Amino acid sequence: MTSPVSILLPSEVLLSGPDPHALRLGLLAPLSGLLGVAGPAIINCAILAGEEICLATETVMELVLIDAGGMPDAVAREVDLLVGAGLVNGLVGTHTSNIRVAVEARVADRVPYVFTPPHEFSRARAGSVFLGSDPKEHLRQPIAWLARNRRITRWALIGSDYVWPRQVHRAATSVLRELGQPIVLDRLVPMGHVDAAELVAATRRAGADAILVSLVGRDGIEFHRGVTELDAGQSFVRLCTALDENCLIAVGGDSSGELYSAMPTFLQQGDDRHLRLLESYVARFGLTAPLPGAYAEGCYDGVHVLAALCRSGLLAVTSAANAAEQLFAASSGGAASGSELGYDLTRRPMRLARANDTDLEIVGMSSRV
Repeated sequence: MTSPVSILLPSEVLLSGPDPHALRLGLLAPLSGLLGVAGPAIINCAILAGEEICLATETVMELVLIDAGGMPDAVAREVDLLVGAGLVNGLVGTHTSNIRVAVEARVADRVPYVFTPPHEFSRARAGSVFLGSDPKEHLRQPIAWLARNRRITRWALIGSDYVWPRQVHRAATSVLRELGQPIVLDRLVPMGHVDAAELVAATRRAGADAILVSLVGRDGIEFHRGVTELDAGQSFVRLCTALDENCLIAVGGDSSGELYSAMPTFLQQGDDRHLRLLESYVARFGLTAPLPGAYAEGCYDGVHVLAALCRSGLLAVTSAANAAEQLFAASSGGAASGSELGYDLTRRPMRLARANDTDLEIVGMSSRV
């Protein structure tokens, strides 16, 4: 099919200049780096959301694709060129938080910036909108559910050494203290330097019953592969904060019964909103397309949210963060219903799932655990 959404490279728009007739959104997606495994599905979901918006509003949309898998300063400079030249109406980012920090510093609230994965702050800057959970929201009930149902008493914390996992560890320390659960190992690993054998050995020496794993993307994949190769899958429960189905497939699956993931969405959940997305995704891209895991679904939401912000008129009178809160309130039953806005903007709750080969099967939800 011929898509009404154009995918453009930054070099193309820098040469062609602004287009006043198009809604042009910068799409920061990982084409390389730690989250590169999720990149193809993220792009597909952005296209799907854009096509839905074009059909519903007769908007002309262009997505400017920026590789958010590079070094933070390089990504931020590229975004700064686009924003400074007035070439994008806003940004949607599905990438790691170290990229977000660099981009926010450069953009300085000049255009709305919708960041879709879990994040490390309770409130965004005025020009930013966070769709994901903060660390305490992410962790509190999944940890409590596992402690209660798996009788865990001693935890190890293992994460990548950058801004988001550091805050996850701080939040986990607070949550575990409240639950009376001691931390016997706390380790941050330089990005791209995961030694699974050493980490497994350290966890065993510490006598941990469970590991909170905040190794992101490729680093998490390497760790979980190593756990399987070392025949350590049943040595401890692993609770992951950044594992979706694409990452699990890249691991090769896991049948230990001890690998869990806390994310806002999983492919097997059965709510109407999620099922409609899956149906539309398969109809558009086919059964062999990359799986629309949690990161991709977050990007789908992000494109809808950013487009709603740009079309609302609210950005002329208030910040992106305040405008988004007004839209969220309207979508949840305030001044306007989700259908009147054209899309359900209700925030997604955290869910807990357990790996069964290459599937993630929901075992608990935040409202029920």
